[in-house]
Amino acid sequence: MGELTWKAEEPAELKVLGREPNGAAAPEPARILELSGRRVHVAAAATVAGGAAVCLEWGGQLVLGQVLSAEPGGFWMEIHHMLLNTAELDWQKQGWPAA
Repeated sequence: MGELTWKAEEPAELKVLGREPNGAAAPEPARILELSGRRVHVAAAATVAGGAAVCLEWGGQLVLGQVLSAEPGGFWMEIHHMLLNTAELDWQKQGWPAA
């Protein structure tokens, strides 16, 4: 199994899932401050409540998780799922391959 790679203060895109009625969350800027096991400390201007489902994407990696605790200017999240190579999702942008 691969491992997440990151650098302190690395920029990322944050989506708070379930916030929009149609389910399409707009990405918001965030920064990764710390990674500890399955927990990630994220700095973000977005207000995120504890228990919220979030998607964090950076450097070709995507993690889905739940906010454990929120504080002014950021939060801690626990990773539930991760994808280490989002280039594998090209079919979403280019469509399914022809049969």
